[in-house]
Amino acid sequence: TMRKLWVCLCCVLCLSACTAKVKDEKVPQVLQEYKKYVNAAHAQIIPNPIQTDAFSPYANSSEAYYRAMDYVIAHGAKTNGEESVTQQEALQDVEDVFFTLKALYGKYPIYGDARFQEAKQMVDKQIKKYAKIKKTVLGEVLRKQLSFIEDVHFQIDFEPLHESYTMYCEQGVHYQKKAYVKKKDGYYDQSNQKRIVRIHKDADLAAYLKPVLHKDGSISYQLFYRSRKNITHLSMRYADGSERKVAMEKVEQMKRSEDILTEKIVQGIPYLHITKMIYPRASDTYAQYAETFLARAAQFSQKPLAILDLRGNPGGNAMLSYAWSHSYAKQRISGYGTRILRLPLHEEKFKQLMDEETDQSLASLLEDGNYQKHDNLLYIEEPYMGKKLIENKSMLLVLQDETSASASEMLIDELHTMENVIFIGMPSAGAISGSAMSTFYLDKSGLQIMFGNLYGDFPEAYASEYEGISPDIWVQGKDVLKYVKELLN
Repeated sequence: TMRKLWVCLCCVLCLSACTAKVKDEKVPQVLQEYKKYVNAAHAQIIPNPIQTDAFSPYANSSEAYYRAMDYVIAHGAKTNGEESVTQQEALQDVEDVFFTLKALYGKYPIYGDARFQEAKQMVDKQIKKYAKIKKTVLGEVLRKQLSFIEDVHFQIDFEPLHESYTMYCEQGVHYQKKAYVKKKDGYYDQSNQKRIVRIHKDADLAAYLKPVLHKDGSISYQLFYRSRKNITHLSMRYADGSERKVAMEKVEQMKRSEDILTEKIVQGIPYLHITKMIYPRASDTYAQYAETFLARAAQFSQKPLAILDLRGNPGGNAMLSYAWSHSYAKQRISGYGTRILRLPLHEEKFKQLMDEETDQSLASLLEDGNYQKHDNLLYIEEPYMGKKLIENKSMLLVLQDETSASASEMLIDELHTMENVIFIGMPSAGAISGSAMSTFYLDKSGLQIMFGNLYGDFPEAYASEYEGISPDIWVQGKDVLKYVKELLN
């Protein structure tokens, strides 16, 4: 169905905000002070210049676009296909993959025709070794040759192109323990009072030592390391030439919640946890969750302090993210990422295609998302370019973890452009440069392919694919709520 094909677009009613006066009395002094530091850091993020040159050669005609769309729609239903296909059938499937990628894939122009053609030649060469080829082997060949693509959303046969990272922390070190401190001349290990010069043979200590705010207003640092390999120890070298091996363990995530929406009061502060960005009009049950979620945005903006928990939220409906930030900010806002859609939005045929589905609304993409037409097949949402952060009289604590992805990260990005928003937890998933527009099954083999029509471009020091957006305060997922309670107590 078309529902699966698009970053879901939905019309939402912004609920009127309550008019309670905002006072600062409920905001602990430690957060009053820390917000100044966080605001200054967020205000220094500079978006990348918008680069559309790469897209120009791919924006000439919508004919190829519609042929590719027709293929995707016609092959949208899951088919088992054959366990093995002939060489000729496999070559035809490969032809179809690369044709649809060129016409529809958001990041195709970023890597360019030459890179994809080189990959296709390698795939064809591999296939020609077989008279018949197993579906699983075809999937492996495609995945290997397309591994130059960095895109969490991209799937072949329900598997991503790359493994995700695992986050490690120092064994047995709790956020309450002030393990490392920063002085004028560098970072010190509190266990032996020695100055650190290298971690893992690397002099860039800030890449490993991450800040945690304490109730007394001090900031200490904890050791974190992200890797695709299994890590048991990291080496730490000191200024006196000595070394210590630091035992590492996997960061523990929060226990998964089965509920879509959870509301409660935490230390007198309103708390809202949403575990997926839902399609508000998909059913009455979902509509109720979406309406409650949006109503709280307007209410939170009137509170001195509120908590939005996005841990364990893998994303979903991008329009819900837009609508929430707009309702909270009382204006349409963009994040620091540039978003480019390969989409012929204003063409009649496309409008018909979209409007057949009740869960989709073309109007809301143009209204809620700040997309502007660039040319025949390109729409751009420009990043926030303001010299100062957007004014916010209230304060919001946003909780995030390694599973906060896609549409959740869109909301995290947008809220970075507002004053007094503090992010606590672990770096998000890093599903930011692509989207999950279409899932379809190849004609002969039935191999599943998934990719999107969106390209998100972010300043590298702020956000990147697979590595996500870092929090302001680093706390393991399982401890985040406990940490916040202690801070507010």
